[in-house]
Parts: sequence; structure tokens; C-alpha cells
Amino acid sequence: MTATPAFVPAQLVGRQAVLDTLDGFVRRLEGGVSDIAVVTGPVGSGRSAVLEWAVDRARASGLVVGVARCSPRESQLPYGAITQLLGTLCRPSRIGALASGIGPTSRPTDTVARMCDTLLTLSAGRPVLLAVDDLHLADAHSLRRLVDLIHRARQGAVLALVTSPVPVRQVLAAAGAQPAAPCPVHTLRLDALTAAEARGVVEARVGHPVQGSVLTAAGVAGWSPAVLHAVADRITALGRPLDTDAVPQLIAAARTAWSTRALTTLHGLPENVVALLRATAVGGHQLEPARLAALAGLDATAFADAWDGLRACGLFADTDIPRLRHPWFADDVLAGMTGPERDRLHRRATSLHGQEGARVGTVAELLGDVTSLVRSWTASDPAASSRPRHAADLTTASLRHSLGEPVTEAERARRLIRLAAAEAVTAPQAADGRLRQVMLRHLSRETWPDVLTAADLLLSRGDAETARWVIADVHQRALTEIPDEELRPLRALGRLAHKEKGGLPLVAPPPIHSDRPGHPAQSAVLAWTLATRGDDRARVLELARTALDEPESAPFMCRIAAARALLCADDVPAGLDRLDAVASDARRSDALAAAAQALLSRAEAQIRLGHGEEALHELTAATRALPPASWHSLLAPRLAAAEILALIRCGRVEEAGHASERARSRPEGHSVTTAFLLYARAELALIDRDAARALLLLEECGRMLRAKRWRNPMLIPWRSAAAVAHHHLGAPATADDLLVQERDVAERWGTLSAFTALRARTHEALARNGVEVPWAAAGTDRSAQPAPSSPSSRSAQDSLTATADGTASEPDPLTPSERDVAALVLAGLANREIARQLGLATRTVELRLTHTYRKLGVKGRAALVAHLRARQEDG
Repeated sequence: MTATPAFVPAQLVGRQAVLDTLDGFVRRLEGGVSDIAVVTGPVGSGRSAVLEWAVDRARASGLVVGVARCSPRESQLPYGAITQLLGTLCRPSRIGALASGIGPTSRPTDTVARMCDTLLTLSAGRPVLLAVDDLHLADAHSLRRLVDLIHRARQGAVLALVTSPVPVRQVLAAAGAQPAAPCPVHTLRLDALTAAEARGVVEARVGHPVQGSVLTAAGVAGWSPAVLHAVADRITALGRPLDTDAVPQLIAAARTAWSTRALTTLHGLPENVVALLRATAVGGHQLEPARLAALAGLDATAFADAWDGLRACGLFADTDIPRLRHPWFADDVLAGMTGPERDRLHRRATSLHGQEGARVGTVAELLGDVTSLVRSWTASDPAASSRPRHAADLTTASLRHSLGEPVTEAERARRLIRLAAAEAVTAPQAADGRLRQVMLRHLSRETWPDVLTAADLLLSRGDAETARWVIADVHQRALTEIPDEELRPLRALGRLAHKEKGGLPLVAPPPIHSDRPGHPAQSAVLAWTLATRGDDRARVLELARTALDEPESAPFMCRIAAARALLCADDVPAGLDRLDAVASDARRSDALAAAAQALLSRAEAQIRLGHGEEALHELTAATRALPPASWHSLLAPRLAAAEILALIRCGRVEEAGHASERARSRPEGHSVTTAFLLYARAELALIDRDAARALLLLEECGRMLRAKRWRNPMLIPWRSAAAVAHHHLGAPATADDLLVQERDVAERWGTLSAFTALRARTHEALARNGVEVPWAAAGTDRSAQPAPSSPSSRSAQDSLTATADGTASEPDPLTPSERDVAALVLAGLANREIARQLGLATRTVELRLTHTYRKLGVKGRAALVAHLRARQEDG
């Protein structure tokens, strides 16, 4: 037996399980056992590379191998795949001899069939591998002959190995090549690579270690080897160390590589699959499956098969509703259609909207299973049932129709923006696609104001991840034709998008400590950046006020950021007034998502002030502007968190619990906004007397905020709630530590009195709902008092705070909790014993010791003990 080749190419990293299975099939073939195997996987997953490995493995064992590699061009040639198989199974001269020996026939089909029969006879008794790459691209004649050939070849020893991104049954059904009898088929799925495997592929190709930004780019298209190779080749072409400016180029290379392969795959997909893909590109996931099937012209069975096929090849996300894997791929799909095809599809979509039996009514009617907070307000609104139809009802159909008219590029961009505004409520994904279309297809000097408007509206939807990619692409292309002064608002929006979603910034941000940010939009975003970090409050106030003094120069999202910075800096009246102005201006411009964001920020401010009813009123206004179903999954956690906290402040804990459960049923994206929802759920857990779960949620909340460098406790006082949890878990020293840390940050930021009031209101709200908060009941600020010491360590602590003459020493750098741990170390206790005595986790003890070493300038436990003993002797 021939062993599996030891060398595995870089493109097969992460495929060892599949290779082992294929090796087993080859061994079975050597033993005379036949099999049929299909290698499947999403776009760019390396199906062809796996098949090539199996071919090399079989040839190394001396087996007869026939190979056919199908392509879009050859799919138009009758018997193209069969001809390739024949050409690799024997020499061309032998094929000529076979053909001449058959004699004249009436049809080419008979000739091919008799040649296949002859070859089967010649290879009888010899193991044969028949390998067909990209079976979905094979011509129908070859598919029918292949089915018959493989079926009859199983009388001998044959391993039939094919690759296909979609289920083979769909490929055969489309060609009318179903086998006469069912055959057992082994399906081998190639999944996306892990982050570690992806990094290994890139590093193997470029020949040196790479930075984490490469993984950000590779994640654009699903961690496929083909995309990773494109990213690696782009790194090599740059010929310099990676930096922030290189990231857009890497992302562009990744997107191009994925789209190229996806569009190639599209050529060979069954017609029903292509129809559903195009319908989704036009209609988006907001369409119900039945309407989407009608738009694609498919019955229920064809729709289900097409949906399965698109998910299998990675063009659809694995969700409960039809949705493109990458929203930006919709533009590529539509661009690949002819003008008449696009027009027909758009007209069909418009007619379906017109045939909809139930019109779209007011936003309040759209809410359906609206949250309790909205019901409580709309129920008391007598005008709710008599409001006029929403503007989207009156303009969407006519705007869609007008896109087919010959107009200037600038006018088309403006119409697309108006259509996106109208669709924001009823078809948010389609609206996002319109905005991306304006930014990516209508970029010119004349349309630049419209491009900025589209970027602002796209970011206001909450999809910061997509917004920052598109902004990066636009910025890169606009550098040569748009003056730098006019590019600055786009840079500000790109920086703001980066703050809401992880990864490297994709456009150059303004210098954090620049004396002249250069534009009101940049001043606004810089103010918000500094405010989230708790840095330089005076400068934040100056920047935010400067930006808001010129509202016409700054996009809506930048103005909202500046107003939120004012709220963090304790200029509450001005912050609320400016948010109200943004909401009014956004409504007048039909920028409903921006209006909803401004109102949500007002609601959060009212929660921090302890005004639960006012917060509910603001949330009602926000959900009237944009119903909850239309909020993006990356922004929805903030809305849910605000609802939960507002209900808690009103004493409606049961309703808050229901709101939390409703939020679980909605898809949640991973962004910094999730921290808000984690904090709200932690307050609920404390009220439910589940301190351990509350602490777990709060620690994750804090981790997410620290990862984004959001240190200001005026945003989320998570340490105050965590202190309560630690108190209930029997760790008062840890609780004191958290309170002191939080107070110190607020004091450095310059809002100590405002934060003290915020903390008191938070603790009082918990106490009113049955949570024991001892320092809230006592009316004291526990963070301003020293923590009590354990009796066993009091004498050792004294040695840390006294000098040789017995007078008070200079300020001790250690916190009370760190002194507790240091004293027990001096007493000879191990970390686990210290943790048990103080009621802490062992990891917490280790962290406090690390801080102690750093503050005292010692290295290790022995040095700490020697340092403490020396101080005792000096005393």
C-alpha cells in the first residue's frame, strides 16, 4: 500500500479530515471496492485543490486516472467533459484507433457511447479513478453520459470523485441526467478555516509573519483559501510593512477574489438558483419567502432547492430567511445582468409591491408585536389610528419606476437616496443597497455631496461594519478627484464607524491630539473619541460645541456623536437640546434612522438621570420613527438595553424581563453596542438574585468596553453594578476596589459629582427592586472610604503604611485590597489560601499581586516578601 503523501500544500491547511477520508477511498479502490464521493464547499474553499491531491495520490499508487476539469467556456461544448476523461485515460492515438474501429454511426451520441463502452472493456479488472472538477459546469450531454458511465462502471473497481458547490442532485436534475437507480454517495464538506489556520496560510504564502489586520481583510469573504491567497499576493505586491493605509487595499483584493469566484460559480448554477439569487439582490431579505419566490418565478419546491443550493455554495448566509452572504455582492450580481434583465426584474418587483393586498400603514401599525413600552404610549394616542399613510407608501413605487428613466448621474443618485429613505421602514436591506450603489457606482465630483449623504445615512442604520468597508473603498477612489477639504467629513464618518465596530480603522483618522481637526465633522468625532476614553474634558467640550455651532457642515451621525460627548461631559441641557435638533432636522430630511438614533441617545440620557417615564417617551418616539423590525442587528442591542433599563427605573421589572426575552429572539451582531445589552441584563440578574450570572455579564461588558478603550463610566457604570454582585458573592474587598477604580476615572475626567449622583441613582434603582446595596442604604460613597482589613493581616498591613519613626509615611501606592493580599503573602499563605480567606477567585489574587509587584518595583513573590520584611525591620 502507498502511504498518504507527507507534504500537504498550504492551500490544504485545515483539510486533513477530508484528505484522510479520500485516502481511505483510494485504499478501498486498490482493494477492488467502488465508491462515489462528492467534495463540496462554499466559494473559494479549495475544492479543486482537494481533488488534485486525490488525483496525485491515486497516480502515486499506480492507478488508472481519468480527469475532467469543467469550465464555463466548455459547458457550451457537447461532450466536453467526456472528451477530457477519454483524453486522460489513454493516448490520443489510442482514441483515434478506437474511433476508427467503431465504424460509421448515425449520431455523435452513439460514437461517444461506444467509445466509453470500449474503454470500460479495456480497463476491466483494473481500479480506475474518474475525477470531475466543477461538475456543475459540465455540459448536459456529458452529465448524462457520466451518470450512465459511473453506474455501469461500478461493476468493476471505480472511484468516482466529483466536486460541486451545489448539491449534485440539483445539477443532474437540471440536465435531465438522473440515475436509473439510487447510488450511495459520500459527501465531503469543506468548511471555512479557523483564524489560526487562515493566518498560517497567509504566512506560508508570503514567507514571513503577518499582522492581525490581515485577518480583518480575510474575514471579508469567509476565510476561504482563495481569498487568503489573494490577500497574501497583495501583501507581497506592496513590498513594505503593513500599516493602516494598506488595509483598504487588502480588503479590496479579498472582495475581488471572492466576487470573481462567486460570479464564475454563478455561470453553472441551475436556473432556479440563479433566479433566486437575482431576486434576493433586488428585493433583499426583508421580503417574505413567498413574495421572494414569486419575484424569482419559482414554486415552493424549486424555491426550497434554490435556497439550499445558494447556502451550500456560500452565496447565502445560513439564516432562517434568504439573505446574501455579503450585502455588497448584490451590486455584483446586478452588474452581471444585462440592462433589459435588470429592468424586467425591477418592473416585476414593482408590480409585486403594487399587488400587495395590505398596504403599509403608519409606523405604529407596522410594529405588530410591538414592545410593551410602545404599546403603553400608542394605546393612549387617539391620533394613532387616524395618521396619514407613511411617505414610503406614496413614493416608493413611483421612485422605483423613475429609476428606469434617462436622467443625469446626479439626479439618479438623488433619486436613489430618496428611494432608500422611503424603503428604510419597509425594506431596510434594500435601502442599504441603494445607498451603497450611490457611493460605489455614482462617485464623481458632481455627485460628491450625495455620496456624503449616502455614507451618513448608511452609518445611521447601525451597520458600522459594512459602512466602514464601503467608506474605505470610496475614500481610496476619491483621493485623486475630490479635494482634501471635502474628503474630511467622509474620514470623520469612517472613524465613527470604526468606534462602533472592531478592527483597524480603514481610513486615516484625524490625529487624536491635533490642535486643528480641520472640519466640524472631525471635531465632533474627536470629541466623542476623547469622551469615551475619559480624556481631556475641557477639550471635549470645546470640540463638541465648535462642531455643533455649524450643524449644516456636519453629517447627522457626527452631530449625534458631538451631542453624546456633551452628555458624557455633564453638559446635559445642551446635549439634549442638540439631539432634539438633530432629530427634527433628520425627520425633515426623511433620514428616519438618524432621527431614531438621536432619540435613542436622548432616552439613554434620561435613564442616566433616573427619569424612567421620560426615557420611555423618547423610546416611543424613536420606534415611531423607525420600527424595531427595521433596526439593524448591530444597533438593536442598544434599543433593547434602553427599554429594559427604562422599565426597571419605572419599577416594571416583569415587563423588563419580557423585553429581555424578546431581544433574545432577534439576531444580534457583535459590536460595542452589545455591551449595553449585557449591562441591562446584568441589572435584571441582580434583581433576580442571581449575582453570579450578573457578574459574568458585567465582566464581559467591561471586557468589550476596555477592548474599544471606552473607559468613561458616564457611558455605562458597569463597575458599580459589579461591586454589588461581588458584595453578594462574599467579596467586599473586590467590590471596594471596583468602586475606587470607577471613582478615580470619573474624578480624572472631571465629572465626579455628576458620576456620584449617577452611581447613587443606579444603586437606588436596584435597592427599590429588592437588591441589597448596603452603601446605598447608608447614604455613603463607599469608594471614598478605606476598605476594612481582615484581623489576621492587620499587623502586616501596618508595616506597609508606617515609617521607621512611627509617623505616617508618604502616600502608599497600594490599594486596600492589594495591601490585604500582600500582607497574607508576607504571612506565608499561597495564592489559593489567600483566595479562600478573602473570598476571591485565585485569578483575582494573581492579578492583584501583579499590580503590587509593578507598583513596588519588585520582581516576583520572593522579592515582595523581602521588600515587606525590610520595611518591617525599618519600622
